Amino acid sequence: MAVRVSTLQRITTGICASGVLLLVDCTMPNPAFDERETMGDATEVVGDGEDEPGDGDSNDGDGDGDGNGDGDGDGDSGDGDGDGDPGDGDGDGDPGDGDGDGPLCGAPEHYADCDFNDQDDLTDSPFAALGLGCTGPDSETIPVVEPALTANNPASWRVATHFGEAEGPHFGGYLWAAHDNEFVSPGGDLPDIPPNTSGAILILSTGLLPEPDESGGVVLQPGSQTNSDNNANASGGEFPEPISPQLGSNFGQGGNPFYDCDGVNDCSDSLYEQWFVDGWNQLHNKMWLKFKVTPPAEVYGYMFDFAFFTSEYPDFVNTTYNDMFVAWSNSEAYTGNLTFIGQSPMNTTSLAQADGFSHTDEDPALAGTGFEGYGSTNWLRARGPVAPGEEVEITLFMSDLGDKNNGSVVLLDNFRWDCGGCEVDDCGFTP
Repeated sequence: MAVRVSTLQRITTGICASGVLLLVDCTMPNPAFDERETMGDATEVVGDGEDEPGDGDSNDGDGDGDGNGDGDGDGDSGDGDGDGDPGDGDGDGDPGDGDGDGPLCGAPEHYADCDFNDQDDLTDSPFAALGLGCTGPDSETIPVVEPALTANNPASWRVATHFGEAEGPHFGGYLWAAHDNEFVSPGGDLPDIPPNTSGAILILSTGLLPEPDESGGVVLQPGSQTNSDNNANASGGEFPEPISPQLGSNFGQGGNPFYDCDGVNDCSDSLYEQWFVDGWNQLHNKMWLKFKVTPPAEVYGYMFDFAFFTSEYPDFVNTTYNDMFVAWSNSEAYTGNLTFIGQSPMNTTSLAQADGFSHTDEDPALAGTGFEGYGSTNWLRARGPVAPGEEVEITLFMSDLGDKNNGSVVLLDNFRWDCGGCEVDDCGFTP
């Protein structure tokens, strides 16, 4: 069931693990989407086969041979709309919704590709690598406003065709590379979501990354991300605006995560305990992307792909050394952290406690990443809520925590609109 966003009750979508691994309690209610307001709820009576002569009144004389007196002449039984799809009575040809207007989602049916330029050279733009701000009509692109990447050292991020050497089913035959699978919308009532990527991914590091090789890949020496050099990105202080670790649920009083967001602080309440109670608040080698996008008509969410690698696993689990990744969404639909695990932010410890490290030790998936002997997640998918036509500001932040050593990496790709948004049954990490 597709549902509209309520600006009175707001929450996040969270993230779910692939396979049977669930890092978020997806039975949690999701009041960011108000089930009292629905799309295609048949309250609009358009060509519905009632009242008007010739569209479904008795004594039809339509000549269609269905013998039911609907008067539409189309031969399908019982609806009286004349469009040939049975059972809805709306006359628009899309079955089952009764609204008469056809498919509703305004997201692109196909995304323009900007991973490569006209000369088939890999883009050097971190936002183009995500599929943002590409050249083309609005019907095929996601226009972006005020895009900014904050990092003192250009060697702390790279655009590449792949990361490491592990073989896999994605671009170029690699595992850690762009993958162009469609996302199948739950329930079958909305269109599947096309990929917004071809061959480029964005790599962020709390350490240092070499330039891509001739194939476009970033490949590191075995185990090189432990005791990685300080990359001279900003350290100390607070999170960058607008990220706030203060409680944001219950109108800023906290205690009721995802309900009654105050619109400023973290409505997931997931950052507060780590920051203020545990005192895990020493940020180092900070970097972040920030941008604004506006969803098209009848688009209620967004999604992007990511993966997390860290050399702090397993030795520094349950310590202050907890490199972290925060995806912050700021809009009327929801304000707060999206990458939470239960009531904790996504970091080394919370991932370990949730069995979120899918590749560890000498797993071949880590070959050439610099994290051999350590750990990484699978490719994951984060989803967030939006309201159609309302601008949303997104901040993707990562940093070392507690020290400047023991590097971590985040891979990012494939930002795209999600027609239905996230509901309780489909929130979470997905492959």
